Amino acid sequence: MDETNSMPGKDMDRAYWDAVGDDYDSEIFSVRDNDTAGLVAGHIARLGDPAHTAADLGCGVGKFTSLLAEAFGRVHACDLSPKLLEQARRACRPWNNIDFFQTDLGREAHPVDPVDFVLCVNVLIMAGLDARMSALRAVTAQVKQGGHLLLVTPSTESMLYTQFRRIDWCLREGMNCDEAIRDSVPAHGSVRALHQGIRPIEGVPTKHHLKEELLVLLRGHEMDVLSIEKLTYPWDTEFDDPPAWMEGPQPWDWLVVAQRK
Repeated sequence: MDETNSMPGKDMDRAYWDAVGDDYDSEIFSVRDNDTAGLVAGHIARLGDPAHTAADLGCGVGKFTSLLAEAFGRVHACDLSPKLLEQARRACRPWNNIDFFQTDLGREAHPVDPVDFVLCVNVLIMAGLDARMSALRAVTAQVKQGGHLLLVTPSTESMLYTQFRRIDWCLREGMNCDEAIRDSVPAHGSVRALHQGIRPIEGVPTKHHLKEELLVLLRGHEMDVLSIEKLTYPWDTEFDDPPAWMEGPQPWDWLVVAQRK
């Protein structure tokens, strides 16, 4: 990654994802397992068509690939990591309508023609701006005219809200204001990175998006944004042993449905 567009920490390159593949379920947050309202599955079922083709861009170990195979006639699943792709192949053995490809969306053109439906879950999260914008171009170009994109990405608003809840928790535990702020500051990162919406998740610099930022980015890539909604998760996905009083709004990712002009 370009030094000016990154921050200290582990880069999410092929070697990183291959290493993660050794213990994927404990290392990587599963959107499918934590989407208790079934929002992603609901959109896939609503937009699915056996006569259409879908792509799972950044399929990982295939958590959503099987849902796409049930809803569409043909599915192209791709990922940066050969190790993750092999796990996805094993997980999707019951389906014979899936093709798997190894590709780097940040650096390479996607190997198939544009499709009717693209699923992209927590892929546009690399810290490097050049790689991220290249991946965004690849993702949006993969959607054919009139087709749909379902995009999930971490929320900057949720990141800041979670920070507030951590500080509030510390104050309730008796810390003074300075102590509470120090306790909630991540071990890595910088003001410059935060200004770009980049904050470490498990030590990995991760891009978070503002709602309005997603609107501007997608419209700039010939996409009409049909809806943006919160994909909410319980507090124990953010904190170990959250207190019982921590109710109210929960943390969330942004879930975007857009259509190619």
